[in-house]
Amino acid sequence: MTPSKAFLAELRRDIETHPATNHIFLNRIATAPFSRHDYRVFGENHYPLVCVFTSYLERLLCRAPSSEAKLWLAKVLVDEYGEGSRGEDHATLYGHFLHACGSDVPGRLDVRVPAPADGFIRAHRRIVTEEPFLVGLGAVGPGHEWAIPRMFEAIIPGLRRAGFNDAEIGYFTLHVAQDEDHGAWLEEALALYATNEDAQAQVRRGAMLSLAARGRFWSGVQSAVVRWRQPRAARPDGARPRSIAHEIALTAWDGWRTGQRLEGAVRSLAERARPTMQKLYAQLRA
Repeated sequence: MTPSKAFLAELRRDIETHPATNHIFLNRIATAPFSRHDYRVFGENHYPLVCVFTSYLERLLCRAPSSEAKLWLAKVLVDEYGEGSRGEDHATLYGHFLHACGSDVPGRLDVRVPAPADGFIRAHRRIVTEEPFLVGLGAVGPGHEWAIPRMFEAIIPGLRRAGFNDAEIGYFTLHVAQDEDHGAWLEEALALYATNEDAQAQVRRGAMLSLAARGRFWSGVQSAVVRWRQPRAARPDGARPRSIAHEIALTAWDGWRTGQRLEGAVRSLAERARPTMQKLYAQLRA
């Protein structure tokens, strides 16, 4: 095995075992009963990621240093634009899933981008625009194409258990198959570039940056689903257990109607600060 092949094999193992790829929320989806309404919250948070993924590839395609580097990006873009899915691009496929969940978000441009998606998209726009090319390739290549099949293998059983049919979850099943192909194409492309320690470090950095953003995204989606299912549930613990005094203070705050209104106002301000889908598309074209 060549040094580049050995590096890529190790990187694939690291990605497939990464905490973000095996997030506790994905484990809950795989094993716990979720309703279609739960998946609506999940899907509306995930949908913007699907809508903008091609923009990452397009930016990298313009920055690619050679025709070999452009080739993998172009082949993946053809699939993302609808090749192999009856001419429907991936955002359209995802729209079928959301409609099956009872969502009216697909096609609406006035909808605000949810906070978990906003953070993930901002992180990746920065990576593919400001970081070296190989860092960007590591993010949208290994960071996506080797992680998504593993993550979707946890999501698909839960979707089937919730009663979705094959047509409604076509986006997810297609990606498990397509991303296996993309991963193989990617390995061929990266073998040409990951030939020294500096190049390998850049590819790994990109993949890990992407997975760190993915972990934050899944944590945010999990919180959104919990708020939907249990809007008045007790606040979860943070990184460290709360003190008794802190717990009493929070209980008093949560029982104070004015406090609830203030907290709602802060959430509303934060939501208005996030872009609409229309503004997001405009930013991506800029």
